[in-house]
Amino acid sequence: MKRLCTILLVLTLLIACQPTPEQDMIVNRAEEQTPAEADAAGEAFEPLSVPAHASLKADPTEHVSVVVDADVAFDPNAAHPILEAEALDFTQDSVFSALLSLVGPGAKLYEKWEDSKAEAGEWLRAAMQYEGQLGELVDQDISIKVLQDQFNSAPETPEKIPASKPECGKNYYLEQPDGTVSLLVVNFEPNSIMFDRDIRDSCFTEDFIGPNDPIVLSDPEISEADARAKAEAFMKALGVECDCLAETQRGFSIRYYELSEMLWRFTFVRSVDGTPSLNRPNSFMTDPNTPSSVGAPWSIESAWVYVGKDGVVCANFQGLSKITGITVKNAQLCEFDKVLDMAVRQIGYLHDGAADKPHHTYTVTNINLCYGMQAKKDNLSVGIYQPMWEFTYTDAEDPDAQAQKLYISALTGGSVEPRMTVQSLMQSEPD
Repeated sequence: MKRLCTILLVLTLLIACQPTPEQDMIVNRAEEQTPAEADAAGEAFEPLSVPAHASLKADPTEHVSVVVDADVAFDPNAAHPILEAEALDFTQDSVFSALLSLVGPGAKLYEKWEDSKAEAGEWLRAAMQYEGQLGELVDQDISIKVLQDQFNSAPETPEKIPASKPECGKNYYLEQPDGTVSLLVVNFEPNSIMFDRDIRDSCFTEDFIGPNDPIVLSDPEISEADARAKAEAFMKALGVECDCLAETQRGFSIRYYELSEMLWRFTFVRSVDGTPSLNRPNSFMTDPNTPSSVGAPWSIESAWVYVGKDGVVCANFQGLSKITGITVKNAQLCEFDKVLDMAVRQIGYLHDGAADKPHHTYTVTNINLCYGMQAKKDNLSVGIYQPMWEFTYTDAEDPDAQAQKLYISALTGGSVEPRMTVQSLMQSEPD
């Protein structure tokens, strides 16, 4: 619980201090790695030979060995189209109007205002009560000092500045006639937003609960099936096309440092003819200097929706897109042996020269075909959804190390990086 409350304070400070980009997006220098030409008429190809299980051992470099012992998830009967997509822009009137209608009739948009002295005092009182219950020295706690400063400088009545429509990189409040205030955060990508139905609530999953936290989770008051139906209806009304449920977790909301409500949290991704797109990883390793590395036009498309008994409590949408065309109905995929060879060599390249040990062995534990997005050549406003192979591998000599993932184009057999944008890849290059 202590960690949760620290996170609450950090999130508040981050939302208030989002930086402004200093330069425009630039074109990836590896743009020549575009999808291979395929059969636009969708004619049938010879079936791709893919084993149900892949096994081999190789030494791609002097310091790295790779062991492949992995089941391979692949549907030989599925089509593999290539799709074009554009960003679902929440700054457009039609999309934002849909969000307003979901918040409630009569909701008004304002620039994010300061807490009033009464609101700041409520947060300070709740924090001091919580810290006192833990036996903490509240006068030495940094979060208490921050809240005390906010209370001292808070106005009695904050100025509310109306806004006509949201802009990228800004935070807004949506005030309803009953006095409920919702939070809307529009990221620097217009297709990435965060929505909290009540600014007093912060939502978490059960993963955030530490062994010493005094939170005991129970089942939400709404069934999982009913909650999922509410989440899907919410997304449909906004035009969100994430139709594949990737994960379901129990969650909860915190209000004034106390447990407020038990929730369901659903993670959705896009599927293409039944093949899911990749999910956002917690962390990953990549090397942007790899010549074949091609980034995405925007963040990975995904949707996290928290649902309670009264409906959607919080929604976080990243990289939302809408399909605008089919470039290829059924693409010819690269030979699997070539893909596997590239994956082994790429793992060797990424981990060669690790400083802690003279030699490392990595084990590939899972291989599956998924869909990922890359930027269209010479047009970063368009994304290309295409099939790619996802390799999950671990450090065989460190059982506690987090599993890592690598992506190889199923069309060309080259290395791709769908988890990072073109801009991020270029900015991470050395001068």
